[in-house]
Amino acid sequence: MFHFFAGTTEGGSNDPALRLEKRFINYLISFPFARKTRSKEDGTDDEEHEQRRKLLEVERLNYEERDRKAQARQRYADRISDELHEEIYHRALKTIEDGDYIRERLIPLPEKLPELLDTLSMKAASMRRIESVVQGMDWFHTGLIRTVNQPPFIDRNKQVKIDNLRVAMSFVGTENLRLLAPAYIMQNWLPPATQPFTLFRRKIWEHSLGTAIAAHNIAVERNLRDPVLAYTIGMFHELGKIALTKLYLRLFDDVQREFAMQSVNDKSPERHNTIVTLTPDERFLRDLMLEKDKDVSYLVAEGWGLKRVPVSKHLLAFTQSKTKDKGYESEYAEALAQANAYCEFRMLREVDLASLEEGKHLLNKHSITSETVARLHNVSLKRPPIVVPE
Repeated sequence: MFHFFAGTTEGGSNDPALRLEKRFINYLISFPFARKTRSKEDGTDDEEHEQRRKLLEVERLNYEERDRKAQARQRYADRISDELHEEIYHRALKTIEDGDYIRERLIPLPEKLPELLDTLSMKAASMRRIESVVQGMDWFHTGLIRTVNQPPFIDRNKQVKIDNLRVAMSFVGTENLRLLAPAYIMQNWLPPATQPFTLFRRKIWEHSLGTAIAAHNIAVERNLRDPVLAYTIGMFHELGKIALTKLYLRLFDDVQREFAMQSVNDKSPERHNTIVTLTPDERFLRDLMLEKDKDVSYLVAEGWGLKRVPVSKHLLAFTQSKTKDKGYESEYAEALAQANAYCEFRMLREVDLASLEEGKHLLNKHSITSETVARLHNVSLKRPPIVVPE
């Protein structure tokens, strides 16, 4: 199915590391989907056939007749779905070529965001200057006020609430703002609803934050010049998946509506009834991400025009190394790749979708040492590495 893709996660892979990386995409989309595809890889989905074999002969014949009719209906639905999704695929490729559309409609850039990131990167930036930049950024105001009124910044037992932006910024400090600002804007970009992919919003945030924290930790370990840059790249490296999910859901609605209208005009009731019952397909979104997500992440960041925070440069190095299977041209891209792989394995392991042996293959592929793994194992991937002022 979906023959037009260059690559797919269907059928697994002989490479355990690649298999695990692809399984993670399935997990972001849907946990039942990831579990089902893993069972298919392991061959455990044959249990249904074994149960059918044990039925009484009469029951078996009735079951097989119902199954035959259901399979015929499913084959017809699959054929219609394939037609619809081929049209979606070509429209998606055309849309992706329009960087302005991606940045304006799918991952809209808040006014002054590049200026804010560049300003925060300067050691000499004053609170007054930062405050002038964030005026009108409701997402920043809301996020910061919420942060300073929660642990570890404030004791829940104390009935003191900070609601003034300048006080909150001064309390948090510039270094912490460099870590918090990318997190706030990433939360602002998360799609409000991704039905039927209900898990996506929560898991893509969890992975983005976890990768950012791990990348910061690895950068500190390697004595890289700017660990916060590694953190920022980690936070934004999955923007492609967010953009593609939004794009797919929009295109699905548009193309389904057009196909349904055409079937009415053609007086094809069976085709019409099939079209209107189709729903967004996990397999299509999975393969679209597999093929294009890294390119779109770079495309989004490349258009920001950052002067002091070279996010797009390192995302490009990360993307090229992934596609060309060669060494990393950037230490930050290498830190991102290692953080991404570690976070993928850790999230899959938490829900029993990865074995320790598979994890070893993945971590070895990215040259992650046992010392790094041991240290990251004791790091919380749920909260930015902020330092609370005394």
